[in-house]
Amino acid sequence: MSPILAKGEILGHRILFHISHKKALEVLVWLASNKSMINIYHIAKVLFYADKIHMNAYGRPILGDTYYKYPYGPAPSTILHMVYQKTEFFSPRQIEAFNASIRVVKEQYVSISAKREPDLQYFSQSDLDALQESLDTYGDLSFDEIFHLTHKEKCYIATEDQQPIDYALMLDNDNPHRDSILENMTESSRYITM
Repeated sequence: MSPILAKGEILGHRILFHISHKKALEVLVWLASNKSMINIYHIAKVLFYADKIHMNAYGRPILGDTYYKYPYGPAPSTILHMVYQKTEFFSPRQIEAFNASIRVVKEQYVSISAKREPDLQYFSQSDLDALQESLDTYGDLSFDEIFHLTHKEKCYIATEDQQPIDYALMLDNDNPHRDSILENMTESSRYITM
């Protein structure tokens, strides 16, 4: 699937971040607490749009996962590995924390439910606002509606199949702070764990 990236690694010109596994788990718990039995497709797309919303407003993503261009749209690699329980990517302690926090249901679609409340210390208020906005906007759309929306995204169109999506391409062209956000993200992505 996807390679594990070193902290803040930039592939060529791409801006990529280093994800915090603890925050990733709390994001999943938050989603599952706010939308019962959310499926993997909606998880991926809600998180994609939450990161995009937050980055355009505040100059950084919430999660900083590496999104890949897959046939059904952009998908966050670490989150997919967590939900699909790809144990080779995680320590025994991370697997134990996941299993204590999330129940994975494999029926028609892989879905999750929360076993506990999210630990909100991992989130800023702007993180929570962007997550809520994305969940409210995209969480109840049909598969086809989200499919068509994500396939029109500039970052999706400009990325080769099965390749990581450059965070720079997730910035809106009409964002008045685009240049300064790009400059800050290029520098900060090398050092900051989301």
